[in-house]
Amino acid sequence: LGHPHQKPEKVIAWCVSLTCPEGGHVLDPFMGSGTTGAACKATGRTFTGIESDPDYFQMATQRLHA
Repeated sequence: LGHPHQKPEKVIAWCVSLTCPEGGHVLDPFMGSGTTGAACKATGRTFTGIESDPDYFQMATQRLHA
């Protein structure tokens, strides 16, 4: 998706599932392209993302609203 440090969504979903109960909330202070947010949506968690780069923020916003 254009971010230099992308991680596979399946791996992040696995990590989220191990560290946050279903229905829980995840804070990602380095949101990048939104992989953690996508993993949270896929696994029944809510998500708050913070990203300082406006281009990555836009990318993540579009991805998560798609």
